[in-house]
Amino acid sequence: MRFIGIQTVSTFFILFISSLLFNSNASAQHDDTNFVIGELTHPRVSSFYKPLIARAYQDIGIEVTFEKVGGERGLRLLDEGMTDADIIRYDVVSQPDNNIVIVPPALSHGASFLLCIRGAECDKSIIQQPHKAIAVTTRFFFNMHAKPGELNANIFEFDDFHHVINLLLNGRFDYAILPSDYSEEAIFEQSGIEYIPLVEHELVHVIHKKHSHLIDQLSAAIAKQLQLLKTAESE
Repeated sequence: MRFIGIQTVSTFFILFISSLLFNSNASAQHDDTNFVIGELTHPRVSSFYKPLIARAYQDIGIEVTFEKVGGERGLRLLDEGMTDADIIRYDVVSQPDNNIVIVPPALSHGASFLLCIRGAECDKSIIQQPHKAIAVTTRFFFNMHAKPGELNANIFEFDDFHHVINLLLNGRFDYAILPSDYSEEAIFEQSGIEYIPLVEHELVHVIHKKHSHLIDQLSAAIAKQLQLLKTAESE
């Protein structure tokens, strides 16, 4: 009888500890006080959108940690719930078959731009010319609503915006396709780069759907930050 009693107590203790661990993990998965937010390697993201999003989260009492992520890897981490949000993405990343949710309003308006080095032929037909080589960032085909076999140009994918720009400016490629919110137009022109918008998109903040209950709060906080910036620019 004594042996049975000890076994029963041991079993109860194991179940009790397991319950605590499960509840602890569940709380961590839905922690609304600390967010890990994916940050794309892009000059405009770091200098403009990152501070804006940080202020919006601060307004609603959420501490944030930013983690550098690549285009494809970042979306995978967000979809799997390993990160809580991404600073900014094209609106097309939110699909019925994934866990990514858009937080309105749009942060800006952007496009996938065809960039052409000075003196090179430059028009939209470039992407269908088999002898042309084009450097692009990951997620290019998805953003363009295209499949690899639908474009005849030779497409070379890279994960870093800066790397693609350097390849273009150093003469490794005559063409590139990059995402932009139109703020880089002056930089393109100063570098002697001709540019043509190919596909336009809304640029939005996105979160994992487990945080959907925060959308209204986040939306109001983001709208407030956008209005403050607009007011500051008009003064």
